[in-house]
Amino acid sequence: MLLDYPLEVMEKGYIKESHHYRCLICDEEVEKGVIYPVGDVLFADWRYMEHHIERMHGNVFDLLLSGGKEQTGLSDQQSKLLSLIYEGKTDKEIQKELKIGSMSTIRNHRFSLRKKERQAKTLLALMNLVKRQQEVGPNEPGIVKSISKSFESSTELARYFSEEDGRLKTLRMKEQEKIQLLAEVALLFKPGKVYTEGQVNAVLETVYEDYMLLRREMVDRGVLTRNAEGSAYRLVQNLENGDVDEMDFKKEMKLKAKEEKPSYGIFQIKNVKNGKLFVNSTPNFKTLNGLKFMLSTGGHKNKELQTDWDELGKESFEIEILESIDEKDWKGTSKGEILKKQLDKWLEELQPYGEKGYNRIKKV
Repeated sequence: MLLDYPLEVMEKGYIKESHHYRCLICDEEVEKGVIYPVGDVLFADWRYMEHHIERMHGNVFDLLLSGGKEQTGLSDQQSKLLSLIYEGKTDKEIQKELKIGSMSTIRNHRFSLRKKERQAKTLLALMNLVKRQQEVGPNEPGIVKSISKSFESSTELARYFSEEDGRLKTLRMKEQEKIQLLAEVALLFKPGKVYTEGQVNAVLETVYEDYMLLRREMVDRGVLTRNAEGSAYRLVQNLENGDVDEMDFKKEMKLKAKEEKPSYGIFQIKNVKNGKLFVNSTPNFKTLNGLKFMLSTGGHKNKELQTDWDELGKESFEIEILESIDEKDWKGTSKGEILKKQLDKWLEELQPYGEKGYNRIKKV
């Protein structure tokens, strides 16, 4: 929900995460580093997300305003006035549109809106201070101090923290250093406690300015678990249960990092209505989220597949991984060569052409 995020994120309507941009209205994701075609135009990843919001949801201003007085605190008259100002109407045009008797009345309304803006800023600052105080507690050491202090003995990690406020300056560090950092940050969360996203953000913001990136790193690496709706977070299960102590937990994270590599291979998109297939390869299975988004916004290059997707809806299609490549079996072979050979093998086996599929037979 938009209201659960900081102002700069609410205004955009989407959030920047480690590997993708996520729409906060419908949870669609756009893979980072991909160029998306829309008609004859090529969009960068972030611009494609903006295109999605414009195409599917209109604009964020109207979405926020549609919450009514309960959400905005504005009267109907103030909401109408703000909407007309957003549209670029002059005071004279607003006077005519709202049938207001004098220009001074409009100026009074504008003054009231600016006053509400100042009040809202003050309240927001107060609530942020309250949240931080609740997370730290009146008798507990500050989170920033506890994190930076834990690295005092490590000259390598100490350089990543500001001498002025003790906060983390960057997440650009060696892999093993990052693993050690995340393990330390994890210990700021209480075992067994369920956190809202706002509470997680409040903890992480005191450690690092880009708390959303830090949160994503912790979720992706299995330090924090998150439910499907993204509304509830909790510490990784093994640490909660007391199965391992803090040092074991850090060692486990280091081993996990060494094992983690981008998985890639062959996948298919199946039309469950008629059984037709589209078979292809990908250097990273995480890009399949971007593929779904591309189809949902009409940007896939395979016109026949795109047409059926548009007509039948995404519920009529299944995306399935056919083969995940094990590099141990392909020593001395590049990723590109592996994917080409295995794709050819699956195309030969499934023959997803003509009435059986969406693939085109390659011209020899």
